[in-house]
Amino acid sequence: MVRSGSTQQRFRSDGSAIANWYGSLTPVTKQLMTCILTCTLTVSLRMIPYYYMPLYWPWVWKGFQVWRLFTGFLTTHVSLNEAIMFVALYYYSSDLESQEFAGRTADYVWFILFSMISMASVAWITTTTSLYHGLFLSLLTMWSLHREHTIVNFFMGIQFPARYLPYATMLLWFVLKRGELMAILDMIYGFGAAHLYYYLTVDLPSQGGLNYIPTPQLVYRFFGQPQRVSAHTASSGSATTANAVHQRPGGGHFWGSGGRTLG
Repeated sequence: MVRSGSTQQRFRSDGSAIANWYGSLTPVTKQLMTCILTCTLTVSLRMIPYYYMPLYWPWVWKGFQVWRLFTGFLTTHVSLNEAIMFVALYYYSSDLESQEFAGRTADYVWFILFSMISMASVAWITTTTSLYHGLFLSLLTMWSLHREHTIVNFFMGIQFPARYLPYATMLLWFVLKRGELMAILDMIYGFGAAHLYYYLTVDLPSQGGLNYIPTPQLVYRFFGQPQRVSAHTASSGSATTANAVHQRPGGGHFWGSGGRTLG
């Protein structure tokens, strides 16, 4: 009886810790991770057939199956590599939302939506149906663009500047998929979408140009106007964030994490 009570208490404690962790997540990252888990698990548990999830444009147009515009980015398979990628996606998303997009929830939502729109547009031409890895690569690429001189720890302890992390990730995934080019097509789309967003919202305005893709007012209406943040918090539109130094305490993980800086 004592052992049973102790076990119940431990489960309550673990459940409370998980609930507290989940409650502490930044809002966009929380919703993003929840949607990915929900879509993936419902398919894995065969509650919904997988063919309802991919982005297949003919069914979007003819069958008005508009949910595919989202589930095509939020559904993946259950495996060890996918689980590690999911954890990495959480790290990159939470970092971006709490630092570069701190106080600018609507702007972060717009970045994700812009990436999805860009990738879905290309997928319409190439008939790519699964874009989860592309969403992951867009977040990873944006993270690396803001920390390009940070040394990251990659697979098997290999270290290099963060600006090379997207290339290394695509190469590793290409190897894991035994040289199948189709396996990394959506990653290439995500890489391009993040670079396009960064160029149009950071690089071009810093050179005296205009921001040609400002966050729509409709997005601000739903997620709120930008809030004032402390002086030490990085901003996506500042000139300093492209060379920001970011280090994560603890060891590295499969897809790369912050280490010591160059110099």
